[in-house]
Amino acid sequence: MVKIILYLMSLVVLVTVSVWLADEPGRMTFEWLGYRIETSVAMLFVSVVGLLVVGTFFIRLWSTLFGASWAYRDSLKDKRTSRGLKSLAAGYAAVLGGDATAAQKGAREAKNTFPDHAVVQLLEQQTARMLGDMKTASADARKLLADPTTELAALRDLTEAAKASGDLDGALVHAARALDRKASPRWALINVLDLQTALGKWEGLLKTLERKDVPSVISVAEQAKLKAEACVRAATNYLSNHEPAAAIKWAHKAITAEPARADASAILARAISADGKARKASVELEKAWAANPHPSLLSAYLQLAPGEAALARAGRIEKLVAGNPDHPESRLAQGESALSAELWGQARSRLEPLLDKGTAASSRSRAAALMAQVEIGESGDTKAATQCLIIALEWRSSAKNLPAPTSIANLLAQLG
Repeated sequence: MVKIILYLMSLVVLVTVSVWLADEPGRMTFEWLGYRIETSVAMLFVSVVGLLVVGTFFIRLWSTLFGASWAYRDSLKDKRTSRGLKSLAAGYAAVLGGDATAAQKGAREAKNTFPDHAVVQLLEQQTARMLGDMKTASADARKLLADPTTELAALRDLTEAAKASGDLDGALVHAARALDRKASPRWALINVLDLQTALGKWEGLLKTLERKDVPSVISVAEQAKLKAEACVRAATNYLSNHEPAAAIKWAHKAITAEPARADASAILARAISADGKARKASVELEKAWAANPHPSLLSAYLQLAPGEAALARAGRIEKLVAGNPDHPESRLAQGESALSAELWGQARSRLEPLLDKGTAASSRSRAAALMAQVEIGESGDTKAATQCLIIALEWRSSAKNLPAPTSIANLLAQLG
Protein backbone atom coordinates (compact mmCIF):
# COMPACT_ATOMS: atom_id res chain seq x y z
CA MET A 1 0.00 0.00 0.00
CA VAL A 2 2.80 2.40 0.90
CA LYS A 3 4.58 1.65 -2.38
CA ILE A 4 1.42 2.44 -4.37
CA ILE A 5 1.00 5.78 -2.60
CA LEU A 6 4.64 6.67 -3.23
CA TYR A 7 4.28 5.68 -6.89
CA LEU A 8 1.16 7.87 -7.33
CA MET A 9 2.89 10.80 -5.60
CA SER A 10 5.91 10.45 -7.89
CA LEU A 11 3.65 10.28 -10.93
CA VAL A 12 1.81 13.45 -9.83
CA VAL A 13 5.10 15.30 -9.36
CA LEU A 14 6.37 14.15 -12.75
CA VAL A 15 3.17 15.21 -14.54
CA THR A 16 3.16 18.56 -12.74
CA VAL A 17 6.78 19.22 -13.72
CA SER A 18 6.03 18.21 -17.34
CA VAL A 19 3.00 20.52 -17.60
CA TRP A 20 4.95 23.37 -16.04
CA LEU A 21 7.81 22.89 -18.50
CA ALA A 22 5.33 22.78 -21.41
CA ASP A 23 3.73 26.04 -20.26
CA GLU A 24 7.04 27.68 -19.51
CA PRO A 25 9.46 26.21 -22.04
CA GLY A 26 12.18 28.83 -21.55
CA ARG A 27 15.63 28.60 -23.09
CA MET A 28 19.14 28.04 -21.74
CA THR A 29 22.45 29.00 -23.32
CA PHE A 30 25.87 27.40 -22.53
CA GLU A 31 29.27 28.67 -23.62
CA TRP A 32 32.31 26.46 -23.10
CA LEU A 33 35.69 26.34 -24.84
CA GLY A 34 34.39 28.58 -27.67
CA TYR A 35 31.24 26.55 -28.23
CA ARG A 36 27.74 27.94 -27.76
CA ILE A 37 24.82 25.68 -27.06
CA GLU A 38 21.22 26.79 -26.89
CA THR A 39 18.38 24.51 -25.86
CA SER A 40 15.05 24.52 -24.10
CA VAL A 41 14.69 23.71 -20.42
CA ALA A 42 12.55 20.68 -21.28
CA MET A 43 15.20 19.29 -23.62
CA LEU A 44 17.87 19.84 -20.98
CA PHE A 45 15.77 18.01 -18.43
CA VAL A 46 15.22 15.08 -20.83
CA SER A 47 18.95 15.00 -21.63
CA VAL A 48 19.93 14.92 -17.94
CA VAL A 49 17.46 12.14 -17.25
CA GLY A 50 18.78 10.20 -20.23
CA LEU A 51 22.38 10.57 -19.06
CA LEU A 52 21.43 9.38 -15.61
CA VAL A 53 19.66 6.33 -17.05
CA VAL A 54 22.63 5.43 -19.27
CA GLY A 55 25.09 6.04 -16.44
CA THR A 56 23.11 3.85 -14.09
CA PHE A 57 23.02 1.08 -16.70
CA PHE A 58 26.80 1.11 -17.19
CA ILE A 59 27.44 1.24 -13.46
CA ARG A 60 25.22 -1.77 -12.92
CA LEU A 61 26.88 -3.61 -15.79
CA TRP A 62 30.34 -2.92 -14.33
CA SER A 63 29.25 -4.03 -10.86
CA THR A 64 27.83 -7.25 -12.26
CA LEU A 65 30.98 -8.08 -14.21
CA PHE A 66 33.28 -7.09 -11.33
CA GLY A 67 31.17 -9.06 -8.80
CA ALA A 68 31.22 -12.13 -11.03
CA SER A 69 35.02 -11.90 -11.18
CA TRP A 70 35.31 -11.72 -7.37
CA ALA A 71 32.79 -14.52 -6.94
CA TYR A 72 34.88 -16.70 -9.24
CA ARG A 73 38.05 -15.89 -7.30
CA ASP A 74 36.27 -16.59 -3.99
CA SER A 75 35.05 -19.90 -5.36
CA LEU A 76 38.59 -20.94 -6.29
CA LYS A 77 39.84 -19.80 -2.89
CA ASP A 78 37.12 -21.78 -1.09
CA LYS A 79 37.96 -24.91 -3.05
CA ARG A 80 41.67 -24.47 -2.27
CA THR A 81 40.93 -23.89 1.42
CA SER A 82 38.69 -26.96 1.48
CA ARG A 83 41.47 -29.09 -0.02
CA GLY A 84 43.94 -27.70 2.52
CA LEU A 85 41.64 -28.44 5.46
CA LYS A 86 41.08 -31.99 4.21
CA SER A 87 44.85 -32.46 3.97
CA LEU A 88 45.28 -31.13 7.51
CA ALA A 89 42.61 -33.48 8.82
CA ALA A 90 44.17 -36.41 7.00
CA GLY A 91 47.61 -35.50 8.34
CA TYR A 92 46.51 -35.32 11.97
CA ALA A 93 44.49 -38.52 11.60
CA ALA A 94 47.64 -40.20 10.27
CA VAL A 95 49.64 -38.90 13.25
CA LEU A 96 47.07 -40.34 15.65
CA GLY A 97 47.03 -43.59 13.69
CA GLY A 98 50.82 -43.85 13.51
CA ASP A 99 50.98 -43.69 9.69
CA ALA A 100 54.10 -41.62 9.04
CA THR A 101 53.83 -41.75 5.23
CA ALA A 102 50.25 -40.42 5.23
CA ALA A 103 51.23 -37.79 7.80
CA GLN A 104 54.03 -36.59 5.51
CA LYS A 105 51.67 -36.37 2.56
CA GLY A 106 49.05 -34.47 4.58
CA ALA A 107 51.63 -32.00 5.87
CA ARG A 108 53.05 -31.42 2.38
CA GLU A 109 49.63 -30.80 0.79
CA ALA A 110 48.44 -28.62 3.66
CA LYS A 111 51.57 -26.50 3.40
CA ASN A 112 50.75 -25.71 -0.24
CA THR A 113 47.51 -24.12 0.95
CA PHE A 114 48.63 -22.64 4.27
CA PRO A 115 52.41 -22.15 3.89
CA ASP A 116 52.95 -20.16 7.09
CA HIS A 117 50.09 -21.35 9.29
CA ALA A 118 51.05 -22.49 12.81
CA VAL A 119 48.79 -25.55 12.61
CA VAL A 120 50.67 -26.81 9.54
CA GLN A 121 53.97 -26.22 11.31
CA LEU A 122 52.68 -28.24 14.25
CA LEU A 123 51.72 -31.09 11.90
CA GLU A 124 55.20 -31.01 10.34
CA GLN A 125 56.75 -31.14 13.79
CA GLN A 126 54.64 -34.11 14.84
CA THR A 127 55.47 -35.88 11.58
CA ALA A 128 59.20 -35.36 12.16
CA ARG A 129 58.81 -36.85 15.63
CA MET A 130 57.04 -39.89 14.14
CA LEU A 131 59.83 -40.37 11.62
CA GLY A 132 62.40 -40.35 14.41
CA ASP A 133 63.99 -37.08 13.29
CA MET A 134 64.33 -35.79 16.86
CA LYS A 135 66.63 -32.94 15.96
CA THR A 136 64.16 -31.47 13.46
CA ALA A 137 61.18 -32.19 15.69
CA SER A 138 62.75 -30.40 18.67
CA ALA A 139 63.84 -27.46 16.51
CA ASP A 140 60.33 -27.15 15.05
CA ALA A 141 58.78 -27.37 18.51
CA ARG A 142 60.95 -24.51 19.74
CA LYS A 143 59.77 -22.38 16.82
CA LEU A 144 56.19 -23.10 17.79
CA LEU A 145 56.78 -21.67 21.27
CA ALA A 146 56.52 -18.15 19.85
CA ASP A 147 52.88 -18.64 18.82
CA PRO A 148 50.36 -18.66 21.72
CA THR A 149 48.07 -20.99 19.77
CA THR A 150 50.72 -23.73 19.54
CA GLU A 151 52.83 -22.96 22.62
CA LEU A 152 51.19 -25.54 24.90
CA ALA A 153 51.39 -28.30 22.29
CA ALA A 154 55.07 -27.51 21.75
CA LEU A 155 55.78 -27.45 25.49
CA ARG A 156 54.09 -30.81 25.98
CA ASP A 157 56.10 -32.33 23.14
CA LEU A 158 59.37 -30.89 24.46
CA THR A 159 58.54 -32.11 27.98
CA GLU A 160 57.93 -35.68 26.82
CA ALA A 161 60.99 -35.63 24.56
CA ALA A 162 63.22 -34.41 27.40
CA LYS A 163 61.85 -37.09 29.74
CA ALA A 164 62.46 -39.77 27.12
CA SER A 165 66.08 -38.65 26.74
CA GLY A 166 66.62 -38.58 30.52
CA ASP A 167 66.85 -34.79 30.71
CA LEU A 168 64.54 -34.37 33.70
CA ASP A 169 65.75 -30.85 34.45
CA GLY A 170 64.92 -29.75 30.91
CA ALA A 171 61.55 -31.48 31.09
CA LEU A 172 60.78 -29.62 34.32
CA VAL A 173 61.61 -26.27 32.69
CA HIS A 174 59.12 -26.92 29.86
CA ALA A 175 56.38 -28.30 32.11
CA ALA A 176 56.78 -25.40 34.56
CA ARG A 177 56.43 -22.90 31.70
CA ALA A 178 53.16 -24.57 30.70
CA LEU A 179 52.01 -24.51 34.32
CA ASP A 180 52.63 -20.76 34.47
CA ARG A 181 50.05 -20.18 31.75
CA LYS A 182 46.83 -18.52 32.94
CA ALA A 183 44.78 -21.56 31.96
CA SER A 184 47.36 -24.18 32.93
CA PRO A 185 46.64 -27.72 31.67
CA ARG A 186 46.34 -30.76 33.91
CA TRP A 187 49.23 -32.56 32.20
CA ALA A 188 51.58 -29.71 33.15
CA LEU A 189 50.64 -29.93 36.84
CA ILE A 190 51.11 -33.71 36.92
CA ASN A 191 54.48 -33.46 35.18
CA VAL A 192 55.75 -30.71 37.46
CA LEU A 193 54.76 -32.70 40.57
CA ASP A 194 56.39 -35.88 39.21
CA LEU A 195 59.58 -34.19 38.02
CA GLN A 196 60.09 -32.18 41.21
CA THR A 197 59.70 -35.43 43.15
CA ALA A 198 62.12 -37.36 40.92
CA LEU A 199 64.70 -34.56 41.09
CA GLY A 200 64.32 -34.09 44.84
CA LYS A 201 63.32 -30.44 44.51
CA TRP A 202 61.35 -30.53 47.74
CA GLU A 203 60.96 -26.81 48.27
CA GLY A 204 59.65 -26.42 44.73
CA LEU A 205 57.31 -29.36 45.29
CA LEU A 206 55.93 -27.75 48.43
CA LYS A 207 55.25 -24.53 46.49
CA THR A 208 53.47 -26.49 43.76
CA LEU A 209 51.39 -28.34 46.35
CA GLU A 210 50.05 -24.97 47.53
CA ARG A 211 48.32 -24.41 44.18
CA LYS A 212 44.52 -24.29 44.16
CA ASP A 213 44.26 -26.83 41.33
CA VAL A 214 46.26 -29.59 43.08
CA PRO A 215 43.11 -31.28 44.50
CA SER A 216 42.16 -32.05 40.90
CA VAL A 217 44.99 -34.62 40.72
CA ILE A 218 45.48 -35.72 44.35
CA SER A 219 43.18 -35.74 47.36
CA VAL A 220 43.36 -33.18 50.17
CA ALA A 221 44.57 -35.87 52.61
CA GLU A 222 47.34 -36.94 50.23
CA GLN A 223 48.22 -33.29 49.70
CA ALA A 224 48.82 -32.80 53.45
CA LYS A 225 50.88 -35.99 53.62
CA LEU A 226 53.02 -34.93 50.68
CA LYS A 227 53.58 -31.47 52.15
CA ALA A 228 54.92 -33.04 55.34
CA GLU A 229 57.14 -35.41 53.37
CA ALA A 230 58.54 -32.59 51.24
CA CYS A 231 59.33 -30.57 54.35
CA VAL A 232 61.03 -33.53 56.07
CA ARG A 233 63.18 -34.22 53.01
CA ALA A 234 64.07 -30.55 52.60
CA ALA A 235 65.05 -30.41 56.28
CA THR A 236 67.15 -33.57 55.87
CA ASN A 237 68.98 -32.05 52.89
CA TYR A 238 69.73 -28.84 54.76
CA LEU A 239 71.00 -30.81 57.75
CA SER A 240 73.27 -32.88 55.47
CA ASN A 241 74.63 -29.62 54.06
CA HIS A 242 75.36 -28.35 57.59
CA GLU A 243 72.64 -25.68 57.53
CA PRO A 244 70.86 -26.34 60.84
CA ALA A 245 68.86 -23.08 60.87
CA ALA A 246 67.20 -23.91 57.55
CA ALA A 247 66.70 -27.53 58.66
CA ILE A 248 64.92 -26.32 61.82
CA LYS A 249 62.61 -24.10 59.75
CA TRP A 250 61.60 -26.91 57.41
CA ALA A 251 61.21 -29.44 60.24
CA HIS A 252 58.79 -27.06 61.97
CA LYS A 253 56.82 -26.81 58.71
CA ALA A 254 56.65 -30.61 58.53
CA ILE A 255 55.30 -30.84 62.08
CA THR A 256 52.74 -28.14 61.29
CA ALA A 257 51.58 -30.12 58.24
CA GLU A 258 51.47 -33.46 60.08
CA PRO A 259 51.89 -33.07 63.88
CA ALA A 260 52.13 -36.81 64.64
CA ARG A 261 55.02 -37.36 62.26
CA ALA A 262 57.87 -38.77 64.34
CA ASP A 263 60.64 -38.43 61.75
CA ALA A 264 59.91 -34.70 61.53
CA SER A 265 60.43 -34.38 65.27
CA ALA A 266 63.62 -36.43 64.99
CA ILE A 267 65.00 -34.16 62.25
CA LEU A 268 64.05 -31.12 64.29
CA ALA A 269 65.95 -32.44 67.30
CA ARG A 270 69.02 -33.30 65.20
CA ALA A 271 69.00 -29.82 63.67
CA ILE A 272 68.65 -28.16 67.08
CA SER A 273 71.54 -30.28 68.37
CA ALA A 274 73.66 -29.37 65.34
CA ASP A 275 72.90 -25.74 66.17
CA GLY A 276 74.60 -26.29 69.53
CA LYS A 277 71.49 -26.75 71.69
CA ALA A 278 71.64 -30.39 72.77
CA ARG A 279 69.58 -29.83 75.93
CA LYS A 280 66.73 -28.26 73.95
CA ALA A 281 66.93 -31.15 71.47
CA SER A 282 66.53 -33.64 74.35
CA VAL A 283 63.42 -31.83 75.58
CA GLU A 284 61.91 -31.87 72.07
CA LEU A 285 62.51 -35.62 71.72
CA GLU A 286 61.11 -36.43 75.17
CA LYS A 287 57.97 -34.43 74.36
CA ALA A 288 57.61 -36.15 70.97
CA TRP A 289 58.14 -39.60 72.53
CA ALA A 290 55.37 -39.01 75.05
CA ALA A 291 52.99 -38.29 72.16
CA ASN A 292 54.16 -40.90 69.66
CA PRO A 293 57.06 -43.27 70.50
CA HIS A 294 59.04 -44.21 67.40
CA PRO A 295 62.47 -45.75 66.62
CA SER A 296 63.55 -42.61 64.73
CA LEU A 297 63.13 -40.60 67.93
CA LEU A 298 65.23 -43.12 69.88
CA SER A 299 67.96 -42.99 67.22
CA ALA A 300 68.05 -39.17 67.38
CA TYR A 301 68.09 -39.29 71.19
CA LEU A 302 71.04 -41.68 71.29
CA GLN A 303 72.98 -39.52 68.81
CA LEU A 304 72.86 -36.63 71.28
CA ALA A 305 75.48 -38.42 73.41
CA PRO A 306 77.68 -40.58 71.15
CA GLY A 307 80.08 -42.93 72.90
CA GLU A 308 78.34 -42.71 76.27
CA ALA A 309 78.71 -45.62 78.73
CA ALA A 310 76.05 -48.36 78.67
CA LEU A 311 74.83 -47.66 82.22
CA ALA A 312 74.59 -43.94 81.55
CA ARG A 313 72.66 -44.64 78.36
CA ALA A 314 70.21 -46.91 80.20
CA GLY A 315 69.57 -44.14 82.72
CA ARG A 316 69.01 -41.58 79.96
CA ILE A 317 66.61 -43.89 78.13
CA GLU A 318 64.52 -44.08 81.32
CA LYS A 319 64.13 -40.33 81.11
CA LEU A 320 63.11 -40.49 77.42
CA VAL A 321 60.35 -43.07 77.97
CA ALA A 322 59.03 -41.60 81.20
CA GLY A 323 56.16 -39.87 79.43
CA ASN A 324 54.87 -43.14 77.87
CA PRO A 325 56.55 -46.05 79.74
CA ASP A 326 54.28 -48.96 78.77
CA HIS A 327 54.23 -48.38 75.02
CA PRO A 328 55.89 -51.28 73.13
CA GLU A 329 58.55 -48.93 71.73
CA SER A 330 59.33 -47.74 75.28
CA ARG A 331 59.71 -51.34 76.50
CA LEU A 332 61.92 -52.20 73.52
CA ALA A 333 64.12 -49.12 74.11
CA GLN A 334 64.49 -49.92 77.82
CA GLY A 335 65.08 -53.62 77.12
CA GLU A 336 67.82 -52.92 74.58
CA SER A 337 69.59 -50.38 76.79
CA ALA A 338 69.40 -52.72 79.78
CA LEU A 339 70.76 -55.55 77.62
CA SER A 340 73.73 -53.39 76.58
CA ALA A 341 74.41 -52.63 80.26
CA GLU A 342 74.03 -56.38 81.11
CA LEU A 343 71.13 -55.62 83.40
CA TRP A 344 69.54 -58.99 82.61
CA GLY A 345 66.65 -58.86 85.05
CA GLN A 346 65.61 -55.39 84.02
CA ALA A 347 65.85 -56.32 80.33
CA ARG A 348 63.75 -59.45 80.91
CA SER A 349 61.06 -57.61 82.86
CA ARG A 350 60.65 -55.05 80.07
CA LEU A 351 60.73 -57.50 77.15
CA GLU A 352 58.77 -60.54 78.35
CA PRO A 353 55.34 -58.84 78.18
CA LEU A 354 55.95 -58.19 74.47
CA LEU A 355 56.30 -61.92 73.72
CA ASP A 356 52.57 -62.38 74.18
CA LYS A 357 50.77 -63.33 70.95
CA GLY A 358 48.51 -60.32 71.28
CA THR A 359 51.45 -57.99 70.66
CA ALA A 360 51.91 -56.53 67.18
CA ALA A 361 54.03 -58.84 65.01
CA SER A 362 56.85 -56.35 64.47
CA SER A 363 57.21 -55.49 68.18
CA ARG A 364 56.95 -59.18 69.20
CA SER A 365 59.64 -60.16 66.69
CA ARG A 366 62.06 -57.45 67.84
CA ALA A 367 61.44 -58.29 71.50
CA ALA A 368 62.07 -62.02 70.84
CA ALA A 369 65.39 -61.25 69.12
CA LEU A 370 66.50 -59.22 72.16
CA MET A 371 65.25 -61.91 74.57
CA ALA A 372 67.40 -64.48 72.77
CA GLN A 373 70.43 -62.37 73.69
CA VAL A 374 69.18 -62.11 77.29
CA GLU A 375 68.86 -65.91 77.56
CA ILE A 376 72.37 -66.42 76.25
CA GLY A 377 73.94 -63.61 78.27
CA GLU A 378 72.23 -64.30 81.58
CA SER A 379 72.27 -68.11 81.77
CA GLY A 380 73.57 -69.52 78.51
CA ASP A 381 70.19 -71.18 77.89
CA THR A 382 70.52 -71.95 74.18
CA LYS A 383 67.22 -73.84 74.09
CA ALA A 384 65.26 -70.82 75.32
CA ALA A 385 67.31 -68.57 73.03
CA THR A 386 66.44 -70.78 70.04
CA GLN A 387 62.72 -70.58 70.84
CA CYS A 388 62.99 -66.81 70.97
CA LEU A 389 64.78 -66.73 67.63
CA ILE A 390 62.05 -68.88 66.05
CA ILE A 391 59.49 -66.30 67.19
CA ALA A 392 61.67 -63.53 65.80
CA LEU A 393 61.93 -65.22 62.40
CA GLU A 394 58.17 -65.66 62.10
CA TRP A 395 57.91 -62.03 61.05
CA ARG A 396 59.99 -60.26 58.47
CA SER A 397 60.58 -56.60 59.01
CA SER A 398 58.55 -54.39 56.72
CA ALA A 399 61.24 -51.73 56.92
CA LYS A 400 62.95 -51.45 53.54
CA ASN A 401 65.58 -49.27 51.98
CA LEU A 402 63.19 -47.56 49.59
CA PRO A 403 64.64 -46.15 46.37
CA ALA A 404 64.34 -42.48 45.53
CA PRO A 405 60.78 -41.76 44.39
CA THR A 406 60.33 -41.35 40.64
CA SER A 407 56.89 -39.69 40.63
CA ILE A 408 54.28 -38.25 42.96
CA ALA A 409 52.31 -41.52 42.77
CA ASN A 410 55.43 -43.51 43.63
CA LEU A 411 56.12 -41.25 46.62
CA LEU A 412 52.54 -41.66 47.87
CA ALA A 413 52.90 -45.45 47.57
CA GLN A 414 56.06 -45.33 49.69
CA LEU A 415 54.29 -43.22 52.30
CA GLY A 416 51.48 -45.77 52.46
